[in-house]
Amino acid sequence: MRDCVIFLKLADKIPEIKNADYIGADKGALFLAKKKLPMAFSIGDFDSVSENDRSWIELYSDEVIELNPVKDNSDSEAAVDEAIRRGYRMIYIVGATGGRLDHEIVNIRLCYKYPDRVVLINDRNFAVAFGEGSHRIQKSGYQYVSLFAGNECEISLNGFKYQLDHRVLNEKDLYGLSNELTGESGEIFVHRGSVLVVQTSD
Repeated sequence: MRDCVIFLKLADKIPEIKNADYIGADKGALFLAKKKLPMAFSIGDFDSVSENDRSWIELYSDEVIELNPVKDNSDSEAAVDEAIRRGYRMIYIVGATGGRLDHEIVNIRLCYKYPDRVVLINDRNFAVAFGEGSHRIQKSGYQYVSLFAGNECEISLNGFKYQLDHRVLNEKDLYGLSNELTGESGEIFVHRGSVLVVQTSD
């Protein structure tokens, strides 16, 4: 299975992810088209895209999926759901934060919806939800690691400044903010539930 990168309208850079297909969601498709980068597919209602811009998107898309503007999900959720349906392994989302807060919340919750598969990335942050099991993370230039529960979960940490042992977290617990790795890597054990892991630089 291949990986993919979904570009939303706030995307401004191309991440260094090798051998991944590009997917444009609404104005994220225009961002890719203007850079003359081919897309496996583009998706959105395209209600804020001009006819000229639409022709650019069509030129660089293997397939254009046009959504009804009156819909129950966001363009980003529709793009992720379609990527899941097509069997992509890891799904990286660029341009998911920094704009409308409601859309940002949706994008974060997509990590919870698809743990171990959906990743939000930008210049300073890397966010993914881990489901049950053992997960090793690398420092990779990030200073802090924060952990947040969507629903109740139980986790243990190894290789962190602040260790946890079978600690139960729920959505009201905020003390998982700004932990740090003591070495170049650490391990997160999710005994039950899922936890959002956010690595960030200062």
